[in-house]
Amino acid sequence: MIQPLHLPKRRLEQLQTAVAEATMNAMEHGNHYLPEKLVSISVAVSKAVLTVRITDKGGTGLLVNDTEPPDIEAKLAELQSPRGWGLFLIKNMVDDMRITSDATHHTVELILCLEGGDHAGETA
Repeated sequence: MIQPLHLPKRRLEQLQTAVAEATMNAMEHGNHYLPEKLVSISVAVSKAVLTVRITDKGGTGLLVNDTEPPDIEAKLAELQSPRGWGLFLIKNMVDDMRITSDATHHTVELILCLEGGDHAGETA
């Protein structure tokens, strides 16, 4: 579904990184690596927007959209957890990131603008 969009190489790599990180988070934090709990990935494309949704079976309602930005100095001084780069990284690889939770699922929605967005028209 994405190949016909002819995304610039950098944008494609950013999307791949964001999807991989969100999927790893879903496997680890949402599904706790339980093989019977699947992570689903769906892709929707319109003329203006590419949306990728990664959904796990977590459903705890504890997933937070606005996390504290990682601070390398604070992490080295052990004032912040050494973890916690995932959502920050994802958010900075796409044009928008939305997180929703309910009793049975977490969904991370990654959005790339194909027309008129910050990265639309970017060349390889």
